[in-house]
Amino acid sequence: MAICARAIQQADGTLLLALDPTVKDLSTCPYVVQDGAITAWQELGSMSIENAHVIGLQLGLVWATAFIFRLLARAIPDPIQNESQS
Repeated sequence: MAICARAIQQADGTLLLALDPTVKDLSTCPYVVQDGAITAWQELGSMSIENAHVIGLQLGLVWATAFIFRLLARAIPDPIQNESQS
């Protein structure tokens, strides 16, 4: 369960994060504190299609970059291996 929180400035200038459980509309809160009851799998299940698409494209980009570096590493000759074969 999420709870609304607000930053309150103390007399000494520090900020205090105060929980406000009376607010039910979390979209109006400046800060939302999760209690930890929601697991990562539940968060993934409630993800929008657009967000899942963006994450999938970013993962594909990382894999493609790693594959290109692997191809480049294989294409560059190893001078130590060439000396031992001579």
